[in-house]
Formats: sequence, structure tokens, C-alpha cells
Amino acid sequence: MKTIRMKFITEAGKNFYVSMDYAAPELSGAEGAAKVKAAADLILEQQPFDVTLVSCESAELIERTSTEIELTEAGA
Repeated sequence: MKTIRMKFITEAGKNFYVSMDYAAPELSGAEGAAKVKAAADLILEQQPFDVTLVSCESAELIERTSTEIELTEAGA
């Protein structure tokens, strides 16, 4: 699963992160960057949170993998 995470700056100068799961893998390319920028601009325009966002400083595409570890009883 890929996650897109955008870092915004609030009116108070603090960092504010927005993360969305199930990001399309092609967001890492040039065309994807334009889509991410458009989404960030829309968030800035709509101000949907309880803080005032003044800019989007960065965005990153995060990919996580997990491996299950089977725990057995000690000494068994």
C-alpha cells in the first residue's frame, strides 16, 4: 500500500501533515506531481481543517511493507 503525505505550514508557522492511503503509484512521476500540487492547492483553497494552512511545503509517496512474525511458546 502506498500513502501520500503532504506537509503544510500553518498560520502559526507549525508543521501540519495530511496523509492519504491507497495513493496511485504513478504519483511519483512528473504527471503525478502535478496532481499532488493540484490537490494541495485545493486543500489550501478550501481550508477544511481547524487550523489555517498557508502553504504546502512538501509531499512524499510512502510505501510500507510488513512481514508477520510467528510467535511460538518458548521451549516448545
